[in-house]
Amino acid sequence: MKTLYIVRHGETDWNKMGGKYQGITDVPLNENGLNQAKACGQALKDVKFDRILSSDLSRALVTAEAIRGDRTTPITVDERLRELNFGDWEAMLFSDIEARWPGLIDEMYLRPHLVKVPNGESFKDLQDRAWAGLEEFINANDEEETLLIACHGGTIRTLLCKLLDISISHCWNFSQGNTAINRIFYNGMGEFDHNVLNLLNDTAHVDVLQGHE
Repeated sequence: MKTLYIVRHGETDWNKMGGKYQGITDVPLNENGLNQAKACGQALKDVKFDRILSSDLSRALVTAEAIRGDRTTPITVDERLRELNFGDWEAMLFSDIEARWPGLIDEMYLRPHLVKVPNGESFKDLQDRAWAGLEEFINANDEEETLLIACHGGTIRTLLCKLLDISISHCWNFSQGNTAINRIFYNGMGEFDHNVLNLLNDTAHVDVLQGHE
């Protein structure tokens, strides 16, 4: 068995705006996001990570580095772990997208398995590339290990669906706050294997940071 800690990146200014898709655009962590990443690292300070995998986008990689802290654990960077490519929607405000493509944002949230962003990706595209990267990383070592994976909200949602054998149509059923910690006990992807979601969207360290214990 392998234990997977899958963590979303810290906050960016575009996250804070709440109305702008950043997708594969390399938007850095803001000051709050850096503090969230450090707090997440503190929450996981006693976990011995054997290997670390991160998206190559800086908001994920800096989060991975903050969680690693003083450990010497190597970080593997893989662009396949990037967020959904929002194509024509990259860096656009939700209001502008709605004006140009009426109803398509709502359709993406209602039927994520059916929508492909104009000149971008579908959630199935995202799942296929992200899983290819994660599966390769997991299978690089046959031993029992504890792995850290730092990436993005959409990426994590599609990976959880894959790991739990759930239709991608349910990907929005999983909340993912900034620096949310998810833990999965991974046993394999065979017909009779069962992966166990042991922890979902744990952001207690962020609540403490904001004084909301």
